[in-house]
Amino acid sequence: MKLKKAAVIGFTGLALGVVPASAGSIGNGSTVALTMIGGGGLMSIGCMAIALLTQDDEDEGEEERYDRRGFFVGLSGSYARQNFSDSTVMDLVDGELQDNLRVLRGTPELGDPDANPPILPGDPGVYTFSLDDVEDDVFGLLGRGGYRCHPYISAELQFEALADFDGGIRENGTPSNDTARNFDLEFETLVFTTNVKGHLLTGRYQPFVLLGIGFMRMENKAYDISGGTIPGRAPQLSERTVNVAFRYGAGLDFYLTRNVVVSAEGSYLMPTGKLDGLDYYQFGVGLQYRF
Repeated sequence: MKLKKAAVIGFTGLALGVVPASAGSIGNGSTVALTMIGGGGLMSIGCMAIALLTQDDEDEGEEERYDRRGFFVGLSGSYARQNFSDSTVMDLVDGELQDNLRVLRGTPELGDPDANPPILPGDPGVYTFSLDDVEDDVFGLLGRGGYRCHPYISAELQFEALADFDGGIRENGTPSNDTARNFDLEFETLVFTTNVKGHLLTGRYQPFVLLGIGFMRMENKAYDISGGTIPGRAPQLSERTVNVAFRYGAGLDFYLTRNVVVSAEGSYLMPTGKLDGLDYYQFGVGLQYRF
Protein backbone atom coordinates (compact mmCIF):
# COMPACT_ATOMS: atom_id res chain seq x y z
CA MET A 1 0.00 0.00 0.00
CA LYS A 2 1.35 3.42 -0.94
CA LEU A 3 1.57 6.31 1.51
CA LYS A 4 -0.80 8.31 -0.71
CA LYS A 5 -3.52 5.72 -0.24
CA ALA A 6 -2.96 5.70 3.53
CA ALA A 7 -3.30 9.50 3.58
CA VAL A 8 -6.66 9.27 1.81
CA ILE A 9 -7.80 6.81 4.47
CA GLY A 10 -6.61 9.13 7.24
CA PHE A 11 -8.34 12.24 5.93
CA THR A 12 -11.53 10.23 5.38
CA GLY A 13 -11.42 9.10 8.99
CA LEU A 14 -10.93 12.67 10.16
CA ALA A 15 -14.00 13.68 8.16
CA LEU A 16 -15.98 11.12 10.15
CA GLY A 17 -15.46 13.40 13.12
CA VAL A 18 -15.55 16.84 11.48
CA VAL A 19 -18.79 16.48 9.49
CA PRO A 20 -21.13 15.52 12.35
CA ALA A 21 -19.24 17.85 14.71
CA SER A 22 -20.48 20.83 12.72
CA ALA A 23 -24.07 19.66 13.28
CA GLY A 24 -23.54 18.81 16.92
CA SER A 25 -21.87 22.08 17.81
CA ILE A 26 -24.96 24.02 16.69
CA GLY A 27 -26.85 22.74 19.69
CA ASN A 28 -24.21 22.27 22.37
CA GLY A 29 -21.14 24.41 21.71
CA SER A 30 -17.58 23.18 21.67
CA THR A 31 -17.95 20.07 23.86
CA VAL A 32 -19.76 17.98 21.26
CA ALA A 33 -17.66 19.39 18.40
CA LEU A 34 -14.38 18.55 20.14
CA THR A 35 -15.66 15.09 21.01
CA MET A 36 -16.55 14.29 17.42
CA ILE A 37 -13.38 15.79 15.95
CA GLY A 38 -11.30 14.02 18.57
CA GLY A 39 -13.05 10.71 17.96
CA GLY A 40 -12.75 11.03 14.19
CA GLY A 41 -9.13 12.16 14.46
CA LEU A 42 -8.10 9.27 16.67
CA MET A 43 -9.92 6.87 14.39
CA SER A 44 -8.18 8.26 11.31
CA ILE A 45 -4.75 8.04 12.95
CA GLY A 46 -5.43 4.49 14.07
CA CYS A 47 -6.76 3.44 10.68
CA MET A 48 -3.75 4.99 8.91
CA ALA A 49 -1.32 3.31 11.29
CA ILE A 50 -2.98 -0.10 10.88
CA ALA A 51 -3.03 0.25 7.08
CA LEU A 52 0.68 1.22 6.97
CA LEU A 53 1.86 -1.37 9.48
CA THR A 54 0.04 -4.19 7.70
CA GLN A 55 0.74 -3.19 4.10
CA ASP A 56 3.13 -6.10 3.71
CA ASP A 57 0.28 -8.51 4.49
CA GLU A 58 -1.49 -7.63 1.23
CA ASP A 59 -1.30 -10.08 -1.64
CA GLU A 60 -2.30 -10.04 -5.29
CA GLY A 61 -5.62 -11.74 -4.64
CA GLU A 62 -6.83 -9.48 -1.85
CA GLU A 63 -9.27 -7.56 -4.04
CA GLU A 64 -11.28 -10.75 -4.53
CA ARG A 65 -11.59 -11.59 -0.82
CA TYR A 66 -14.47 -10.73 1.49
CA ASP A 67 -12.08 -9.26 4.07
CA ARG A 68 -10.29 -6.92 1.64
CA ARG A 69 -9.48 -3.32 2.50
CA GLY A 70 -11.71 -0.66 1.00
CA PHE A 71 -14.55 1.82 1.41
CA PHE A 72 -18.16 0.89 2.08
CA VAL A 73 -21.58 2.56 2.38
CA GLY A 74 -24.85 1.19 3.69
CA LEU A 75 -28.50 1.93 4.43
CA SER A 76 -30.75 0.07 6.87
CA GLY A 77 -34.20 0.21 8.32
CA SER A 78 -34.01 0.84 12.06
CA TYR A 79 -36.22 -0.21 14.97
CA ALA A 80 -35.69 1.46 18.35
CA ARG A 81 -37.14 0.54 21.73
CA GLN A 82 -36.85 3.20 24.40
CA ASN A 83 -35.44 2.64 27.86
CA PHE A 84 -36.14 6.20 29.02
CA SER A 85 -35.91 7.34 32.61
CA ASP A 86 -39.21 9.02 33.62
CA SER A 87 -37.31 11.51 35.77
CA THR A 88 -35.15 12.60 32.80
CA VAL A 89 -38.25 13.11 30.64
CA MET A 90 -39.84 15.22 33.39
CA ASP A 91 -36.65 17.24 33.87
CA LEU A 92 -36.69 18.12 30.16
CA VAL A 93 -40.27 19.38 30.04
CA ASP A 94 -41.38 20.38 33.54
CA GLY A 95 -39.57 23.69 34.00
CA GLU A 96 -40.23 24.98 30.49
CA LEU A 97 -43.93 24.12 30.69
CA GLN A 98 -44.20 25.93 34.00
CA ASP A 99 -42.57 29.04 32.57
CA ASN A 100 -44.79 29.05 29.47
CA LEU A 101 -47.98 28.49 31.45
CA ARG A 102 -47.10 31.32 33.80
CA VAL A 103 -46.82 33.69 30.84
CA LEU A 104 -49.94 32.46 29.03
CA ARG A 105 -52.11 32.19 32.13
CA GLY A 106 -50.84 35.20 34.05
CA THR A 107 -53.11 37.07 36.47
CA PRO A 108 -52.89 40.63 37.77
CA GLU A 109 -51.79 39.47 41.25
CA LEU A 110 -49.08 41.56 42.90
CA GLY A 111 -46.96 38.48 43.46
CA ASP A 112 -44.35 37.68 46.10
CA PRO A 113 -40.74 38.15 44.87
CA ASP A 114 -39.39 36.72 48.16
CA ALA A 115 -41.13 33.37 47.72
CA ASN A 116 -39.16 30.28 46.72
CA PRO A 117 -39.52 30.07 43.77
CA PRO A 118 -40.37 33.78 43.36
CA ILE A 119 -43.97 34.58 42.39
CA LEU A 120 -43.80 37.61 40.13
CA PRO A 121 -46.62 40.05 39.26
CA GLY A 122 -48.95 38.29 36.83
CA ASP A 123 -47.77 34.85 38.00
CA PRO A 124 -50.64 32.57 39.10
CA GLY A 125 -48.39 30.09 40.90
CA VAL A 126 -46.28 26.98 40.45
CA TYR A 127 -47.55 24.20 38.19
CA THR A 128 -46.74 20.52 38.62
CA PHE A 129 -47.10 17.73 36.07
CA SER A 130 -47.39 13.97 35.92
CA LEU A 131 -46.09 11.80 33.08
CA ASP A 132 -48.67 9.53 31.45
CA ASP A 133 -46.31 7.46 29.32
CA VAL A 134 -43.91 7.54 26.38
CA GLU A 135 -44.29 5.33 23.31
CA ASP A 136 -42.13 2.21 23.65
CA ASP A 137 -40.90 1.75 20.09
CA VAL A 138 -40.47 3.62 16.80
CA PHE A 139 -38.91 3.04 13.38
CA GLY A 140 -36.35 5.03 11.44
CA LEU A 141 -33.44 4.99 9.01
CA LEU A 142 -29.80 4.21 9.63
CA GLY A 143 -26.96 5.10 7.26
CA ARG A 144 -23.25 4.40 7.45
CA GLY A 145 -20.04 4.90 5.52
CA GLY A 146 -16.44 4.08 6.30
CA TYR A 147 -13.27 2.21 5.48
CA ARG A 148 -12.07 -1.31 6.22
CA CYS A 149 -8.42 -0.74 7.03
CA HIS A 150 -7.61 -4.33 8.05
CA PRO A 151 -9.27 -7.73 7.57
CA TYR A 152 -10.41 -7.54 11.20
CA ILE A 153 -10.96 -3.78 11.70
CA SER A 154 -13.22 -1.11 10.16
CA ALA A 155 -13.87 2.54 11.00
CA GLU A 156 -17.17 4.19 10.12
CA LEU A 157 -19.60 7.06 10.61
CA GLN A 158 -23.12 5.97 11.57
CA PHE A 159 -26.15 8.22 11.24
CA GLU A 160 -29.60 7.44 12.64
CA ALA A 161 -32.88 9.35 12.36
CA LEU A 162 -35.91 8.03 14.24
CA ALA A 163 -39.60 8.80 14.07
CA ASP A 164 -40.85 10.71 17.12
CA PHE A 165 -41.27 8.99 20.44
CA ASP A 166 -44.76 10.20 21.44
CA GLY A 167 -46.03 10.55 24.97
CA GLY A 168 -48.34 12.46 27.26
CA ILE A 169 -48.18 14.64 30.32
CA ARG A 170 -50.90 16.19 32.47
CA GLU A 171 -51.04 19.13 34.81
CA ASN A 172 -51.90 18.24 38.38
CA GLY A 173 -54.58 20.91 38.67
CA THR A 174 -52.82 23.86 40.31
CA PRO A 175 -53.90 26.53 40.92
CA SER A 176 -57.11 25.04 42.28
CA ASN A 177 -59.40 27.48 40.44
CA ASP A 178 -58.06 26.41 37.05
CA THR A 179 -58.76 23.30 34.99
CA ALA A 180 -55.87 20.82 34.76
CA ARG A 181 -54.44 20.61 31.24
CA ASN A 182 -53.22 17.69 29.13
CA PHE A 183 -50.29 17.79 26.73
CA ASP A 184 -49.00 15.61 23.91
CA LEU A 185 -45.23 15.09 23.98
CA GLU A 186 -42.96 14.47 21.00
CA PHE A 187 -39.29 13.49 21.18
CA GLU A 188 -37.44 13.77 17.87
CA THR A 189 -34.12 11.88 17.88
CA LEU A 190 -31.06 12.26 15.66
CA VAL A 191 -27.77 10.46 16.34
CA PHE A 192 -24.27 10.57 14.82
CA THR A 193 -21.53 8.24 16.07
CA THR A 194 -18.05 7.35 14.86
CA ASN A 195 -17.59 3.61 15.35
CA VAL A 196 -14.76 1.10 15.40
CA LYS A 197 -15.88 -2.36 14.28
CA GLY A 198 -14.05 -5.59 15.02
CA HIS A 199 -14.74 -8.40 12.53
CA LEU A 200 -14.51 -11.78 14.25
CA LEU A 201 -14.41 -13.87 11.04
CA THR A 202 -13.33 -13.04 7.49
CA GLY A 203 -15.36 -15.41 5.30
CA ARG A 204 -18.79 -14.96 3.70
CA TYR A 205 -20.36 -14.77 7.19
CA GLN A 206 -18.73 -12.09 9.34
CA PRO A 207 -19.97 -11.47 12.90
CA PHE A 208 -18.73 -8.19 14.37
CA VAL A 209 -18.72 -6.06 17.50
CA LEU A 210 -18.72 -2.24 17.52
CA LEU A 211 -17.99 0.63 19.88
CA GLY A 212 -18.80 4.25 19.07
CA ILE A 213 -18.83 7.80 20.39
CA GLY A 214 -20.78 10.74 19.02
CA PHE A 215 -23.79 12.83 19.90
CA MET A 216 -27.55 12.62 20.30
CA ARG A 217 -29.76 15.57 19.38
CA MET A 218 -33.14 15.42 21.07
CA GLU A 219 -35.87 17.95 20.26
CA ASN A 220 -38.80 17.75 22.66
CA LYS A 221 -42.16 19.44 22.13
CA ALA A 222 -45.32 19.66 24.23
CA TYR A 223 -48.70 20.50 22.68
CA ASP A 224 -51.70 21.60 24.74
CA ILE A 225 -54.64 19.38 23.75
CA SER A 226 -57.10 20.70 26.37
CA GLY A 227 -58.31 23.84 24.60
CA GLY A 228 -59.55 26.70 26.75
CA THR A 229 -57.28 29.54 27.79
CA ILE A 230 -54.29 28.27 25.78
CA PRO A 231 -54.66 27.87 21.99
CA GLY A 232 -54.87 24.30 20.67
CA ARG A 233 -51.95 22.79 18.75
CA ALA A 234 -49.43 25.58 19.18
CA PRO A 235 -46.49 24.03 21.09
CA GLN A 236 -46.16 25.26 24.65
CA LEU A 237 -42.64 23.86 24.69
CA SER A 238 -40.05 23.29 22.00
CA GLU A 239 -36.51 22.70 23.11
CA ARG A 240 -33.49 21.17 21.35
CA THR A 241 -30.75 19.51 23.41
CA VAL A 242 -27.46 18.03 22.15
CA ASN A 243 -25.13 15.89 24.24
CA VAL A 244 -22.32 13.38 23.81
CA ALA A 245 -23.51 9.78 23.41
CA PHE A 246 -21.94 6.31 23.40
CA ARG A 247 -22.95 3.25 21.39
CA TYR A 248 -21.98 -0.40 21.69
CA GLY A 249 -23.34 -3.41 19.89
CA ALA A 250 -22.85 -6.47 17.69
CA GLY A 251 -24.10 -7.85 14.41
CA LEU A 252 -23.55 -10.01 11.36
CA ASP A 253 -22.53 -9.24 7.76
CA PHE A 254 -23.46 -11.77 5.08
CA TYR A 255 -21.86 -11.37 1.64
CA LEU A 256 -24.32 -12.04 -1.18
CA THR A 257 -21.54 -11.15 -3.61
CA ARG A 258 -18.07 -9.68 -3.13
CA ASN A 259 -19.67 -6.20 -3.27
CA VAL A 260 -23.19 -6.59 -1.87
CA VAL A 261 -23.62 -7.32 1.83
CA VAL A 262 -26.72 -7.98 3.96
CA SER A 263 -26.07 -6.54 7.41
CA ALA A 264 -27.98 -7.00 10.69
CA GLU A 265 -27.04 -5.39 13.98
CA GLY A 266 -28.22 -4.51 17.44
CA SER A 267 -26.80 -1.77 19.65
CA TYR A 268 -27.45 0.24 22.79
CA LEU A 269 -27.29 4.05 22.75
CA MET A 270 -26.39 5.93 25.95
CA PRO A 271 -26.46 9.76 25.88
CA THR A 272 -24.86 11.87 28.60
CA GLY A 273 -25.42 15.24 30.26
CA LYS A 274 -28.96 16.58 30.25
CA LEU A 275 -30.03 13.60 28.11
CA ASP A 276 -28.56 11.03 30.50
CA GLY A 277 -31.29 8.43 31.01
CA LEU A 278 -32.82 8.64 27.51
CA ASP A 279 -31.21 5.34 26.46
CA TYR A 280 -32.63 3.08 23.78
CA TYR A 281 -32.04 -0.24 22.06
CA GLN A 282 -31.56 -0.16 18.28
CA PHE A 283 -31.96 -2.99 15.76
CA GLY A 284 -31.29 -2.61 12.05
CA VAL A 285 -31.31 -4.72 8.88
CA GLY A 286 -30.16 -3.45 5.49
CA LEU A 287 -27.67 -3.55 2.67
CA GLN A 288 -24.07 -2.40 2.29
CA TYR A 289 -21.96 -1.92 -0.80
CA ARG A 290 -18.24 -2.72 -0.64
CA PHE A 291 -16.08 -0.87 -3.17
